[in-house]
Amino acid sequence: MKTFKFIKKIPIDLTSLRIESDRIILQSIEKSYSTDIFKEFTPEITRFMFPRPAEKIEETLSFISCSLAGMRNRWDLVLVIIKKGNEEFLGCCGLHGKGKPRTPELGIWIKKDEHGKKYGREAIKALISWAVEHIEFDYAIYPVDKANLASRKIPEFLGGIIYDKKIVKTMNGNHLDEVIYKMSCEELKQCSSIRMDWNSDG
Repeated sequence: MKTFKFIKKIPIDLTSLRIESDRIILQSIEKSYSTDIFKEFTPEITRFMFPRPAEKIEETLSFISCSLAGMRNRWDLVLVIIKKGNEEFLGCCGLHGKGKPRTPELGIWIKKDEHGKKYGREAIKALISWAVEHIEFDYAIYPVDKANLASRKIPEFLGGIIYDKKIVKTMNGNHLDEVIYKMSCEELKQCSSIRMDWNSDG
């Protein structure tokens, strides 16, 4: 499996990251968040996603173990999203090499009760800001179901352009009508410096 290459040529321990932005903290996934993930990764949340909700907590623990293994091997990065102040769990995001570390895939989900507050956009922006400073890559991709308008606003805010479309069969046997956004590293460097107004409609 090909691994991420780090800009400073010094391997980073991806299992102990902590990235802060205005309202949230991204930190490496760990088993202490298994109950939150199991509870909040619901059928409604996964409506526009490839994976299905875990039926047992053991499935969530297995996902976390696999994520940590990928992070130790430096081809995957999975983070939990928590609020600053009270450290309330909000969801998960990731940068996935999947054998193509120079064109990694972004992914995110936010728990239902916190939808509409732009935490997803803030989390991806924070993750990308860290990535362009530490990881060598050409461009990032962001696949999203065509009907998931809220999620599509994230790559569009980052300057992403649609470069591919495909039908994807999910683990539940449903089908996603995906559009795949492409965002170059150079464009993302510019977006990472943009400050956001979390109370605006934009």
